[in-house]
Amino acid sequence: MKTVVFCLSLLMAYLGKGDGIVIKVVAMYGKSTSENDLYKTIMRDAVTYINNGGDLGRSILPPNTEINVIHSNVLDDRDYNDQNIFKSIFQICDSLKNMEAMALVLPNDFCEDCEMVGQIVGDAYSPVLTLEQADQSGAFQMRPPLDDMEDMLSTVIDHFKWKTFIILYEGRTAIRFVEKMMAKATHYGWRVTPVELQDDYVAQTKALRQRRVKNILVYLTNEDLLKKVVKESFEHDLMSNGWHWMFGNLNPPITKAFLEQKYRHDMAFLTRFKMDANELAYHFTTEEVIKRWPFRQRAAYDSLVAIAYAMTAHYQDLGRFPQAIRTCGEGVRSTLTQYMKEVHFHGASGMVSFNEEGQRVNYTIMMYSGKDQSAETEAGFFVQDIRSWEQTHSEAWPGRKNQRMYIRPFRQADVRFIKVLAVPEPPFFMQKNWESIRYKVYNEDNYDDNGEQRYDDPYTGMAYELLKKVKKVLEEEMDVNFEMQIELQSRGQYGFLDLSNDEWDGMIRDLKDGRADVAIGALVRNEDREEVVDFTEAWFESNVKLLILHPSWTFEYPFALVYPIDVWAWFSLIIMFLAVSSVVYLFAKYSPYEWRKRAKRGSATEEDGQTFSYRNSLFFMLSTGFWQSYSKGPRSWSVRVMTLFWFWIIICVLFLFVFSLNGVMKFSKTAINVKDQYDLLHQDQFDFGLVRNSPAYDFFRYNKGSYREVFDRVLNSNQKLMEDRIENAVYRIRRTWAGRYTLLGEENVLRYAAERKPCRMYLAGKSLGNVTLAFATQAGSPLRDQISYAIRLLEERGEIQKIREMEFSKELKCARETVWERQSKYSFTVHDLQGMYYLLFIGMSGSLIVFILEWIVYNIFIAPSTSWKTKMPKTRDEDFLGVGDAGGKDAVQTSADWI
Repeated sequence: MKTVVFCLSLLMAYLGKGDGIVIKVVAMYGKSTSENDLYKTIMRDAVTYINNGGDLGRSILPPNTEINVIHSNVLDDRDYNDQNIFKSIFQICDSLKNMEAMALVLPNDFCEDCEMVGQIVGDAYSPVLTLEQADQSGAFQMRPPLDDMEDMLSTVIDHFKWKTFIILYEGRTAIRFVEKMMAKATHYGWRVTPVELQDDYVAQTKALRQRRVKNILVYLTNEDLLKKVVKESFEHDLMSNGWHWMFGNLNPPITKAFLEQKYRHDMAFLTRFKMDANELAYHFTTEEVIKRWPFRQRAAYDSLVAIAYAMTAHYQDLGRFPQAIRTCGEGVRSTLTQYMKEVHFHGASGMVSFNEEGQRVNYTIMMYSGKDQSAETEAGFFVQDIRSWEQTHSEAWPGRKNQRMYIRPFRQADVRFIKVLAVPEPPFFMQKNWESIRYKVYNEDNYDDNGEQRYDDPYTGMAYELLKKVKKVLEEEMDVNFEMQIELQSRGQYGFLDLSNDEWDGMIRDLKDGRADVAIGALVRNEDREEVVDFTEAWFESNVKLLILHPSWTFEYPFALVYPIDVWAWFSLIIMFLAVSSVVYLFAKYSPYEWRKRAKRGSATEEDGQTFSYRNSLFFMLSTGFWQSYSKGPRSWSVRVMTLFWFWIIICVLFLFVFSLNGVMKFSKTAINVKDQYDLLHQDQFDFGLVRNSPAYDFFRYNKGSYREVFDRVLNSNQKLMEDRIENAVYRIRRTWAGRYTLLGEENVLRYAAERKPCRMYLAGKSLGNVTLAFATQAGSPLRDQISYAIRLLEERGEIQKIREMEFSKELKCARETVWERQSKYSFTVHDLQGMYYLLFIGMSGSLIVFILEWIVYNIFIAPSTSWKTKMPKTRDEDFLGVGDAGGKDAVQTSADWI
């Protein structure tokens, strides 16, 4: 019957027996949709397309039928500011009385400050197609339901593992969206900061830039404001490197031309959503092509097309068009309503279909996510109904069961895998057979049962083990495909900033240029690097230490015990000694009270008179210096006073010497007492160096204050304290027997080196700085938050602590330190006292030489003469001694002295 009616209608139209039918549709405009008559132009283009250019090159409507749009601007510009919900409903319904309209297209900006005008009118008039959200009403909504948008965006945010983010919103619909997102914040553990869009957005950009949060979700009720937000954010560096912008509004004004002309390099990471739309078949006369239209313009175009398809279905089914609806009321319903629910076509705003409640269904929203040259990368899609999608595409749903958002594996640097960069730095990252090659030892873990080398897991180290655990969490618990490929970098290629041209090299440069996705290893997080790349949450915090030669193996200068007194001071003491001895000799020679004058007067023997000869004066002053007694003391007060002052000087010098001797004898132990960078800078007993581009090098180079002073001292030293490899630095420490060269480095890197054979190393310094290690990603990359989330989980489970306690080849590890070795770090060792042994040897050798000389002189010169005298003939004692009146006693003494 339906077919017969439709054929008769066609025949009557062909024969000209029927009058032409005009279908009237009222399109009302609000404050922004009425500007420059842009929406009127879009509606006219839609009318042209419907009447003249359907999918088959003919009108969508039945023959001799055309659609016409009544453009209704019921308010002047000045009246929009005074609008309220009651005025708006009255004005809309009053305007429809005499228009003979069969449908109404209504934007929400007719009353911007009202709560859901389209929702209320949708219950009062039929049919109403709204261009904004009108959930839970009788209107047909050209936009996806707000719940679907919230579900899609929350799934994406959870996938990206945003922990903190800002919601930039505007308008009442956006407020409802914010409320929904805030309700989910507790469940997901989000820290959300809602920020309402201000009229002076330029000033607001400054406040946003001062916040530490760089994840921003934008959702605006009036999508026309998106152009302003994008433009001002771009011009005021809010869309620069390190930011991640997610646009909740469909089809935001970020076009290919914008990406190619402005958004080129070192820009923000962008995530945006577009309807999977048909943009090719439609007729348009606007300056911008359809693919650049925002969603509301697309929806306005498709709203007329949807009405046309519904009218055709109504006519085909009933043989007539629906009656015009002139009044508003709850019981007033057009017969067209039922046929609107049967509409199904692929339009400029995506798949257009409605369910029984008038909600948009069966659509697909495409997700685009990336930065720079990858900003147009298709990252996934959201479907309104999974079963409908499977039927349309004839394939199984690729995503999780009952989850309508499917996100493809993230790929930025390479479409095949996640590219991971790593710098060898034992024990954080190294090739598995590195220890075997470096130390020439056999490690059974590197070989299978047949003795063949294993290649299934070529790397090891703390950072690598963490990366494997992160991969497991991402894939098994977060459903994130993390297929990766590791690219090994050269030693020290973490990333160096050339201050002359402000350019980076190494892993930081590759991340910055988009040639890699993740960088791992002993990578230090600092402010300079954070300006160009993003870091995950820290997985390792450590101290900077000092690697020294173990004090048990240091060899001081043998005569270091003379160091407390300068060489010129020693010379001055010798001169003083000779001068004082000369003064004592002169005083003793001419003083009437001294032994020489007394001997001449006969009150002392001739032997006593020789007490203060020049030779004896030297020995007297020397014995005084050593607090030793002499055969006879001075008799005159002049010599006594001179001796007193000399003794006082000797006491002062001796105490100064002994007080300084302890420090001099423990030069090699000075480094043990270094606690911080201030101790390091205020000592001059040893030199400290760095390994170029090592974690400690990065820490001191990019720091300020005393830390930077440490770096400058190493850099400006004429001792070439910088080494290219840690192996070279360790070898240098072992070859510097006096312990005068030490190495600054990250604690675990140094400990690994110190505990490898041939040992003889010690780790000193309480804390010379704190370094934070983290993985790095491209600025704004979702991998940052995903990996951070996995790290937090692993930390809570104690897995990272196990990684920190990892041990490597036990065959290469030094034996445990003995009690005596531990004590030797603070005690005098054999090496410390070697100077005394040398002095004792010199003293013994000198004594032996003197003994030999005395023996030779005595036996050659003295003994023979003594033997001759004993053979002389005896004479009378009186004649020989010359006994007389002068006194025989003195003569006898003189004779005895001669004998």
